[in-house]
Amino acid sequence: MIAEGLVIFSCLNHAGCSETSSHYYSLHPEVREMVELNEKRIKKYVGPMFIETAGPLLFVAAGGTGTIRLHKYFSLQFDRQSGILSFKKDY
Repeated sequence: MIAEGLVIFSCLNHAGCSETSSHYYSLHPEVREMVELNEKRIKKYVGPMFIETAGPLLFVAAGGTGTIRLHKYFSLQFDRQSGILSFKKDY
């Protein structure tokens, strides 16, 4: 109960929201399972192609940064002002 309150407080004050929510997410496996189950349900309902293309576009429209995977190694990261083509290969 206290941990949830800290996450809510930090996100409402725009101070450390990503850090506290990431930490809470990593410490509570039941939350991870619930999120993964909901993601699978959404992908099954609307399709993975819609999620991978419309999701980032909606995020950019809300003022964030979206990333669309173009190929196995190439992706396009963009916001309202610019776009970046990136190459990433893990070893």
